[in-house]
Amino acid sequence: MDYYKTSKKSINPEKNRHWFWNLFFLYTKNTFIKGYKTDLTQNDIYEVLPEHKSKTIGDKLEQEWKAQMDENKTSIPKLLWKCFGRQYLLIIFSLVIPVAITFLQPKILKKFISYFTPGHKNLSRTDASLYGLLLIVVTVIRRLHLHNFYLRLSEFGIKMRAGFTSLIYRQLLKMNPSVVQSGKMINLITRDVSEFEEAVSKITNMIKDLTKIVAVCWVLYSEIGWLFLIIPSIIFISMFANTCIAALVRKLKLKSLRKTDARYQIIREALSAIKVIKMNLWEDSYEKKIAKIRNEEIHLIRNINILLFLKLVLSETFHNASWYIVVAISIWFNIQSTAGTLFLIINSLTIVSYGMKGNFPTAIHEVATLIAVFKRIGQTLRIKSDESYVEENKLSPRIKLNLKILTAHNHTLINLKKCNIVGGITAVTGPIGSGKSLLLKVLTKAYKNVEGDLEVVGSISYASQEPWLFPSTIKQNILFGSSYDENRYLEVLRVCALLEDLRSLSDGDSALVTDGGANLSKGQQARINLARAVYKERDIYLLDDCLASLDAIVANFVFEQCVKKFLKDKIVILVTPSIKYANMANNVIAIKNGKIENSCPFQCNTPKSSETKNMEYNEKGKAKSEKEGSAVEENFDDETPLIKNNKEIRELYTERKVQGKVQIDAYKKYIKENGGLIKIFLVLLLTGTIQFLKSSINKMESVWINAEQVLFNNVTDKAIYIEANEKRHQMLIFLPIVIAVTTILMSLNTCFFWVLAAKASLKLHNLLFSRVVHSFMQFFDKNRIGIILNRFSEDILYIDEIVPLTFFLLMGYFAGAVGIIILIATVNASFLIPCILINVFMIFIQIFYLKIGNALKRLEFLTRSPLIGYINATLDGLTTIRTSKIQDTLRKEFDQHQDLHTSCSYMYTCCEKAYHVMLAADQIILLTFAIILFLAVDEKMTAGNVGLVLSQIFSLTTSEHFFYRMITRFENQMITVERVLEYTKQKQESKNGLVMEHWPKECEIRFKDVYLSYNSDQDHVLKRLNFTIRNKEKVAIVGRTGSGKTSLISTLVRLYDFEGNIFIDNVDIKTLPVDFLRSKISVIPQEPTIFSGTLRANIDPTGEHSDDDIWKAISTVNLSLFENLDEKVEMNLSICEKQLISMCRALVRRNKIVIFDEINASVDSDTEALMQKVISETFAEYTVIAIMHKLRYILEFDLVLVVDKGVIIESGDPSSLLKKKNSVLSNLFKRQ
Repeated sequence: MDYYKTSKKSINPEKNRHWFWNLFFLYTKNTFIKGYKTDLTQNDIYEVLPEHKSKTIGDKLEQEWKAQMDENKTSIPKLLWKCFGRQYLLIIFSLVIPVAITFLQPKILKKFISYFTPGHKNLSRTDASLYGLLLIVVTVIRRLHLHNFYLRLSEFGIKMRAGFTSLIYRQLLKMNPSVVQSGKMINLITRDVSEFEEAVSKITNMIKDLTKIVAVCWVLYSEIGWLFLIIPSIIFISMFANTCIAALVRKLKLKSLRKTDARYQIIREALSAIKVIKMNLWEDSYEKKIAKIRNEEIHLIRNINILLFLKLVLSETFHNASWYIVVAISIWFNIQSTAGTLFLIINSLTIVSYGMKGNFPTAIHEVATLIAVFKRIGQTLRIKSDESYVEENKLSPRIKLNLKILTAHNHTLINLKKCNIVGGITAVTGPIGSGKSLLLKVLTKAYKNVEGDLEVVGSISYASQEPWLFPSTIKQNILFGSSYDENRYLEVLRVCALLEDLRSLSDGDSALVTDGGANLSKGQQARINLARAVYKERDIYLLDDCLASLDAIVANFVFEQCVKKFLKDKIVILVTPSIKYANMANNVIAIKNGKIENSCPFQCNTPKSSETKNMEYNEKGKAKSEKEGSAVEENFDDETPLIKNNKEIRELYTERKVQGKVQIDAYKKYIKENGGLIKIFLVLLLTGTIQFLKSSINKMESVWINAEQVLFNNVTDKAIYIEANEKRHQMLIFLPIVIAVTTILMSLNTCFFWVLAAKASLKLHNLLFSRVVHSFMQFFDKNRIGIILNRFSEDILYIDEIVPLTFFLLMGYFAGAVGIIILIATVNASFLIPCILINVFMIFIQIFYLKIGNALKRLEFLTRSPLIGYINATLDGLTTIRTSKIQDTLRKEFDQHQDLHTSCSYMYTCCEKAYHVMLAADQIILLTFAIILFLAVDEKMTAGNVGLVLSQIFSLTTSEHFFYRMITRFENQMITVERVLEYTKQKQESKNGLVMEHWPKECEIRFKDVYLSYNSDQDHVLKRLNFTIRNKEKVAIVGRTGSGKTSLISTLVRLYDFEGNIFIDNVDIKTLPVDFLRSKISVIPQEPTIFSGTLRANIDPTGEHSDDDIWKAISTVNLSLFENLDEKVEMNLSICEKQLISMCRALVRRNKIVIFDEINASVDSDTEALMQKVISETFAEYTVIAIMHKLRYILEFDLVLVVDKGVIIESGDPSSLLKKKNSVLSNLFKRQ
């Protein structure tokens, strides 16, 4: 169905490069060069690697899951192991290298430090130089392996994410529409599957660190004997504490995900029904509703993040205490150690420190989160699906339908005798809520909880009651995955009366359709929806009230040409409230009170009038009889091309892409929402203080080691011995105090920061929703729901959890790097020179990388929008999709979109790892400089200082690496804040103007030279409208579908800017605040919208009206489905029932100006009479404007306006116009 295809991609250079190029990431060279010279675009994204293809991974997962379902033993972990276990084991086996280095590095470091121990005899300068060289070589190997290892790990996570995203979308295509939770499905694909990437990385790091711990314990055992048991004991206690916290985190995570599901559901509903929300002035109500859920969600997220960082604080405390406990116990047992041994312990703890401080707590957190995700994904995948949604029996060409007893969703359809339908048109009629639409869905097997005897033999095509259009072109909406047959296609356009509509569009059938067809009239949507159904060559056509939204002329033409002639050899089941069309059917199924009253060939007692029989449709909007001349139908005109051969490549989900660095305004706004510079400075001050204390701990350890070395050597100088002993006792007392103070400050800093971050995220989200919902309608016309939802899902996810995490770590690493540089400088100030030079080098690398990283990150977010757009469209049209058997096509296109996103994500990861390799050079340079300097001035260096500097070099380079990586990552991630802020700058509807009391009084409406164009580059859809509606006048607006009737209404409530003037009681509505204007006008829209929630919330979301007022409105429209106002409203109500709820909204508001937009189009005659009674009696003292297709009650109106192509071509008293033989209204009336 994708009309606009992406251009052919270049092959990823990694695929065919030599291993040496891949080892050093040299295959990213072209991306870096091009990205530095010019901004990267989607055309620069490589073709996805074969092993990353969504289809390949999705097929594998689907096949394995199906096997588990067949065995009735389903498990997500087992599924992961079966599909990814072997590959993961290969990654784990590569950990042999870092484990070997973990064995070697402490021993090499000990040997090198031993050279600087007073009185050493076993090592020469040459030996020390050799050990120094080995230390450098081991560091180089470790760094190269580290970044290649993490690339493979990230690649593995990307593949898991892509595979499960594809699997969940496939499951969505198989699910029964009645059990689909839209908010949860969006959350699963946008948030839950992303946990795989993080979890894989963190859990693997934990496994890696566990192997390191084993190696370190072995090394320590060989050096200090049984004392090594202290280290694993402390680690075990730490992990136990973290596990307990993780159990709490898992519970909170499940709660937060459910809140996120609910938020997505409400936002999606709001975006889909934005016109209804604006016309009813519900923006503020929805803001409060979203804000309430968001507040609960962010409260849970804040607590989760605080707990996560408290785990890190706990682990840091255990790490700091480990060395102290080992040394203290050795002193207690009078076990003396050399400086080399003590620094070996420090170095060993440093090796496992990142695991204790970071990987273990975060891995346990990820495991807890992953368990919650497994549960949610498993629940969705275990839902039974009906693969044979529509049955086909090619062996039997006979089409037969036996209905006996059917029950579904509390509706019961009972046929007292056997009913066979073997051909012709069968009309299904009945009052509202009787189950007409349900019967068709039962025939398509959309509902499985059906009791009774049902047989459908033959292929089915289905047209839904509420038109569903997919975001694509008109042509692709009609073809809908079927092969193109030009003759059939053109004939379908003709019989569905679409030719003139296509001629009026500049792009013809290549015109893009927005979400739900919002840029088309309801009649155009209905006819495209019908054209899609009849284009497919099927045996049975189920048409659910497809003619209701059409004016009489078009409806008659479509019925005659399409239903009766084009489908004459097929079985057609047509749901219709029209007695006229039921009279022309071969069979009638009448449903009343949940029972099939009649199901036999219908004998029409009233013969068709010759006038109706001879009427033919004229594209000019006029009716001619055969007596007046030859029939004029929709004809093809060679001079006006209907099918555009548009080869230009355009993206359906286009977004504005910012170039270069993130704007400084984004940083200012984010800091402001975090509490401003003062509070951020306070966090930074606390972070600096904490780092000072950490550096003090390291310095105190160095002093203690030197003292222990003196005591170990048993120096004869008594004063030196006493001084060393005093230092030992001082360290035994003050070191734990400093550790305790550090822990307290870290805890306070963590809580303070995450409270600020949660408030910032809450404010940004609420600001985003507020600005979006108050934007002009042009914003929603230009931006698809999938694009907007992407800001509320992926971008907000980053702002909730990832951006503040990076920001906090950035401050910590900055303070850590500065503290370590100062600490090293206290040993030898000459170390400042390489530190400064290295940092200058790293800044240049960072500047070089930032532009490329930002461009790729922006593209990663942009390429995600189509995925959300496809999910959103699929959720809306699931029944149509499955009946049309288009699942394979949609799955293929979804996989293609995901492949683009996967390739972009992988390119970003590769370039990021290449950047990390460049940064790794500083550690090698600084380590080499230190070793050379120590060997050059060996006589002036103590073992304690040498060990301190070398251990701090490893810590410094790690801190600097992470600091610069966090800077670039923070800049990349701030793109999400930039994208959110971009939407907050959208032009807002004016709330300024004159507010008057007791206005309007007379409710006289006057249009003066009104023109309307939806876009400045398009023709006017309304042209020079001039008319007046007097007080209490009832006005009917009639005309062909797409003639501009609804557009006229949109000007009155100022949904769009217009030229000219509209006066109400001689007040120009442009001078009024838009919310004040809409508060005085009630609009019952063409498309009735129901929101998830209670009946009260659907009728009065603002809570302004009393229960008595609401019940009075319900009683007025005879809505008897509900027993109390707090009863949940089912989303599967009929259109007629939804329309009655919409009428209740207008009744409780009691505005003196009421607008009805074709509300009688899809209702039966009894409901239509009821609505007319409400207009005539309840709204007798009101000014009423009604857009109408059914003209049965036209004489009860005071004024009729006939609209065609945006112009009023006829107006006047209806009785006078009907008396004129040649009037347009008279011709329309005859067609009823």
